[in-house]
Amino acid sequence: MFNITDTEKLRDAYIFLTFAQNAPAAAPEKKANREIFITNTKREIREYNNRPISNTRIISADYDGRLELVRLPDELDTAHKEDAAEWFDDNCYLEAYNSQYDCTGQEFTSRYKLFRRQGHWYAYHMVSRDV
Repeated sequence: MFNITDTEKLRDAYIFLTFAQNAPAAAPEKKANREIFITNTKREIREYNNRPISNTRIISADYDGRLELVRLPDELDTAHKEDAAEWFDDNCYLEAYNSQYDCTGQEFTSRYKLFRRQGHWYAYHMVSRDV
């Protein structure tokens, strides 16, 4: 019923759940349908709340870009900086493509800095937007 993809839809699902649990059912068949809706809504809330955690955190953002903190995979913990940079270039680096139009809105990597923290490779990744 709900396709929970952000906190606003999560809030709507909780409001619906509260309303559905407190609303009186007029007939037994409607009560069964209501219980199915409540069960499905609870399941979708649970799936959203238990989703996998992203390896990327947005540290700061404004209208034309953002600064992300990216944790590289655990397989790279013992790798050299050159290997970590190669992995970042292959998997995270956003290439800018020329366009005949102004203000395309495309995102691209302005710069990044690799560093180690607590035995893991991380990167500060500055993503800019063509506005």
